[in-house]
Amino acid sequence: MTYSFDFNDPAVIENPYPSYALLRERAPVFHSLDPDLWIVSRYDDVRTVIRDAERFSSAISAIGSDPFNPTMNPPTWLTRSLSGIPAVRVLLTSDPPDHTMLRHKVSRAFTPRRIAAWEPRIREVTAQLVDQMTTVRNPDLVRDLAAPLPAIIIAEMLGVPADRREDFKRWSDGLIDGLLTGGSRTAMIRSAIAISWYFYRAVRRRRRAPGDDMIGSLVTGTGAEALTTAEAVNFCILLLVAGHETTTNLIANTALALFDRPDIRDRLRAEPVAAAAAVTETLRFDGPAQALLRVTTAEVELGGATIPAGAYVLPLVGSANRDPSRFADPDEFRLDRPNTQDHLAFGAGIHYCIGNALARMEAVAAIEEIARRVPFMAPSGTPERIASPVLRGLRSLPITLRAPHTSAR
Repeated sequence: MTYSFDFNDPAVIENPYPSYALLRERAPVFHSLDPDLWIVSRYDDVRTVIRDAERFSSAISAIGSDPFNPTMNPPTWLTRSLSGIPAVRVLLTSDPPDHTMLRHKVSRAFTPRRIAAWEPRIREVTAQLVDQMTTVRNPDLVRDLAAPLPAIIIAEMLGVPADRREDFKRWSDGLIDGLLTGGSRTAMIRSAIAISWYFYRAVRRRRRAPGDDMIGSLVTGTGAEALTTAEAVNFCILLLVAGHETTTNLIANTALALFDRPDIRDRLRAEPVAAAAAVTETLRFDGPAQALLRVTTAEVELGGATIPAGAYVLPLVGSANRDPSRFADPDEFRLDRPNTQDHLAFGAGIHYCIGNALARMEAVAAIEEIARRVPFMAPSGTPERIASPVLRGLRSLPITLRAPHTSAR
């Protein structure tokens, strides 16, 4: 079945959920002509696509592949600019056996013990950022907390020295804007070149003098257990793009959901530890990633449709997470929802997000700190949404931190 669906319609970007509901009801698996891909919207079908790596391949170009903007496919002159770094598959865009091997190699940097060891530092940085936010004349939750928190933590994990943090931020912003939010292609290219060479040199330094940071853990090992230099460079870039943007949007989306629900905000003021439940429900209710991308390896029957081999498939995880066949009253935000953990915001199967525990930890720390320190935080202007059909987040969220005025009686 063929339909027209404008992913870049500002109304859809602002609130895609009514459109998702129509898709689930009328065309749960349909062929879009522009862009040319198959859209999957029901929970069971989406889960099938993202769990079945044999029929739905992830082996799609990681840098610049964008079915919504064909001029981005693929940036061959970027590849030439990075000719000193051999091209390799990255974790996000590889299939077994490459994926199995890469996941095994990088998993030692994401053990529960290693991630748990970062919690004190995450909470320390969160407290410092909230301290600074309370002194700003016109605070913005994204600029002052949601964006810098994961950026600082990732930079420290990767061993980026303090005097290179501004360069690192400029490069990462340029790369993320170009890859994920329709920003300048030229800025993306320059940022990709700069940050790739930065990590290339950092990896080579760690090989000569191993350190205790994440790059050091990635390059340890011998023989088949060791990441190649190119694999380590690409994983560092993946961590930067996926970890930074996802966590920023998760924090902002959680705060925005709470602004509209005074009863839940009141509960968090009295019980800040409920922040963990709020973050998990946000992952279901308004997650930072709305869709993934796969390509079929053979003809597939799915949801009553026949998808040909070699077709792009877009599983809408944002729609799956609002599917009433899986979640009762899916458009309600509930802290006590019994099956919230069934959400697909972090993917599923072999591509389940390896950094999910870190993202949760950072988001929970931010929401808990807000609940304790600035419990009356409220929006003070119109939020600016990221203009992306795939990412769900905010570029800006102006806020006020003062308690609401009450007149004397």
